[in-house]
Amino acid sequence: MAFVSQGSQSLSRLFAFGCSFTHYRWSTWADILAVHFDEYQNWGHSGGGNHFIFNSVMESDQRHKFGPGDTVVICWTNVMREDRYTDQWQTNGNITTCKYYDAEYVRKYVTERGNLVRDVAFIKATQAFLQNIPGLKYEFLSMCPLIYPDQYNPTRASGDTDIPELYASVLNNIKPSYYETVLNEDRHNGWKLHNWNTGLKDPHPTPIEHLAYLDWVLPGWVTNSDIRAKVVEETADPDIIHKFLKRPEITRL
Repeated sequence: MAFVSQGSQSLSRLFAFGCSFTHYRWSTWADILAVHFDEYQNWGHSGGGNHFIFNSVMESDQRHKFGPGDTVVICWTNVMREDRYTDQWQTNGNITTCKYYDAEYVRKYVTERGNLVRDVAFIKATQAFLQNIPGLKYEFLSMCPLIYPDQYNPTRASGDTDIPELYASVLNNIKPSYYETVLNEDRHNGWKLHNWNTGLKDPHPTPIEHLAYLDWVLPGWVTNSDIRAKVVEETADPDIIHKFLKRPEITRL
């Protein structure tokens, strides 16, 4: 599936949204897809939650006006993340482990059920918004299933079955997650060593795992043989990333 305009009057644009599974220090699914488009914007940010992702989609459209020929791909994330905008976005990840929130506040005011209710509404609103843009193609990916609130124990599903039942038409529109596909073995048996420089466990997919995920959930999208070869090279030696990864800067509030 080729998205490059190849001389047509309108350019094909890819807009990618998510957390560190989308924007990281090595290539992600978004960077791999980018070579198939004329223009590319990566709005992902480490630690970002679904609140941040929703706002990023809205701001990106306000700035760039999604339209025919555009492709929007969103990788949703764990529901227990807390995003705040002060003078800039504060994306500090999981609120239950983040050092910036008082434990008593979290105990009294944060629940898995409440966060799931919040986030499925963000996703429904995003889906309804994108569906109403003529000529736009969009896809929803995910780091983990939305009904698995504990990203550190990604085998425990939420007991709140009424929420996914109510929002089934929304959740069923999300492709199988990383945790259910290329990282399925990791989530059951422990994360592999992915950090080449320190030897610490890094739960982020390697470039080749990102490629495998795309082949799993979006088969036929990665047709560029050159990027496939570069992904293999980068996974073997992450320093090579600087030789070919070009991630354009974006402007955001």
